[in-house]
Amino acid sequence: MSDDTKLLTDQQFKTLKLYCKIDQDFDDDVLNELIESAASEISHAISATKKPSDYISDHRFFVALMKYVEEDYYYRGNGSEVMRFPLQNTTINNVIHQLRSEEVDSDETNTHD
Repeated sequence: MSDDTKLLTDQQFKTLKLYCKIDQDFDDDVLNELIESAASEISHAISATKKPSDYISDHRFFVALMKYVEEDYYYRGNGSEVMRFPLQNTTINNVIHQLRSEEVDSDETNTHD
């Protein structure tokens, strides 16, 4: 992925790495793939017609993305032999539902005016 197609700004990427407690650079390629995948999954859960870039400036989306990426990063490669708590669904699902309802509210406002 080229620098001009990155979803996150350099500052957002740095913030995400701090949130995940990652202080090295050798996994940055893996981390970028996890970011792109998680962002796509979250944005498509909100709306099939929107892209992650439509939501990335929303702090709720960014926090949900950080939580999702942290989970994927630290539990990659672990199988069923490891006790794993469910993904922090409460926060992520709440963000998805909030943004989805705002999409619906926006569509209703636009079609009835």
